[in-house]
Amino acid sequence: MSLSLAYDAHTEIGLVRTNNQDSAFVSPRMLMVADGMGGAAAGDLASAVATWELEKTDADLAARLEAARAEREASPDAVAHDEDAGSLTDVLTVMASTLAHANEKIVELVEDDPSLAGMGTTVCGFVLHDDRLAVVNIGDSRAYLVRDGQLHRVTRDHSWVQTLVDEGRITEAEALDHPHRHLVLRVLNGSSQHEPDLGWLDIAEGDRLLVCSDGLCGLVTDAAIAEVATTGAPRPEVIEQLVALAHAAGGYDNITMVLADVVADAPSGVTEAIGAAAIVTLPSEAERTITQLPVVAPDAAADAAADDRAMTEEERYALQGRRGMATRVKVLLLFLVPLLALVAGGGAWYGYTQTQFFVGPNHANVAVYRGVPDQVLGLPLSTLVETDETLIENLPPYYAERVRGNIRVESLQSARTTVVELRQKAAECVAQREARARASASPTPAPDATGSPSPDPGAPSPGASAPTPGATPTWPSPAPSAMETDTSLSPTPGVTPTSPPVGQEC
Repeated sequence: MSLSLAYDAHTEIGLVRTNNQDSAFVSPRMLMVADGMGGAAAGDLASAVATWELEKTDADLAARLEAARAEREASPDAVAHDEDAGSLTDVLTVMASTLAHANEKIVELVEDDPSLAGMGTTVCGFVLHDDRLAVVNIGDSRAYLVRDGQLHRVTRDHSWVQTLVDEGRITEAEALDHPHRHLVLRVLNGSSQHEPDLGWLDIAEGDRLLVCSDGLCGLVTDAAIAEVATTGAPRPEVIEQLVALAHAAGGYDNITMVLADVVADAPSGVTEAIGAAAIVTLPSEAERTITQLPVVAPDAAADAAADDRAMTEEERYALQGRRGMATRVKVLLLFLVPLLALVAGGGAWYGYTQTQFFVGPNHANVAVYRGVPDQVLGLPLSTLVETDETLIENLPPYYAERVRGNIRVESLQSARTTVVELRQKAAECVAQREARARASASPTPAPDATGSPSPDPGAPSPGASAPTPGATPTWPSPAPSAMETDTSLSPTPGVTPTSPPVGQEC
């Protein structure tokens, strides 16, 4: 018996928006939601680009998995895996590559048409492989698991308000009305720093899965979603009721969701892309922005040459005294015009630098600066805006070096978002160092009568299989009730996060 997915998908504009920037993709192996952002900067195009990349991966998944397996086995740093563990690793590798390709496509589109700058998209969902689900998430769209009548949140939002909830500064209900609830810290927007969360979820027949954009979860609490999602009603009826909840909360955003049941040996469902991915198209070459240099009109050049030829020899070689004043004015203009242009250009350039921001060091702390980290004639071209409590020494070495080298950003808001991410990295790093300190401070077990050290109670018993090198820890078990899950935001059992990127270890 093998597990399969029976699913339904829904997307709509909502009650306020004028266009749908959400996309979704469903197939027997893949359930994905992408929420575009950027307004006039083509959020719908961003979500469509990500969805098209997911669609290509789904159609060619077997070949991509085989290529990932071959590359893994050929790597000089290859770690010994059993067949199942290696296969799971290959799926995560393929999904990470898919999102990276989508990110690169967004970069190319913005380079071709700068008016698209600022567009981005979330991506969230599941990939079914060998009766398990790969979990993919970047942004603030959300994935849930319904099991035994309880709703569990599988993913963690990459948003500013989520950090406040995690720190206990606000509740989930307060996050729905927070003035910065739309500030997303990680999305696919062309930034190479924004990496998705990848993990695994163990599933069983009878589980129900929900993937949605923040048009639902950004307006409705998990407790309210649980009241509808855990009833066991048919999927179309549940979707209708969830949409009604979003409408009752204002329907301010596009509403997209995929609802699926884990079943045994069910017929394959349809494969389709809905929302923006089914409507928008890539801009053609003619539609992209083209900048042209000004061209001097041929007639004007001919007229100037004719005037020059019309000058008589007497006028051309007249004594200096007869036109000395005009000459002095011309000389003065020849000197002043370049000087004024230089001053104006310098002023314009300095004005431009003051619209820039970067994150850099202020003594031992992380700080935000306006301007650029350069000097002219010994004078700095930047001013300190604010200093954060984050100590540079608490950051992982990779991020500490980036701060010391100054991280350039596009706006003050982007700078503050970067500081929040650095604050999180520092907190995680401090926690890791403290854990290592506690571990090293624990006493060494006394040797037994034979002189051998006592067995470690945490070590595997003889004959047990050793942990796979490089394997990632299993996320903690979910809270026993949907209401507790709403407040603690704990991951679901069986989901394993990926290892930290190289250079980010503490």
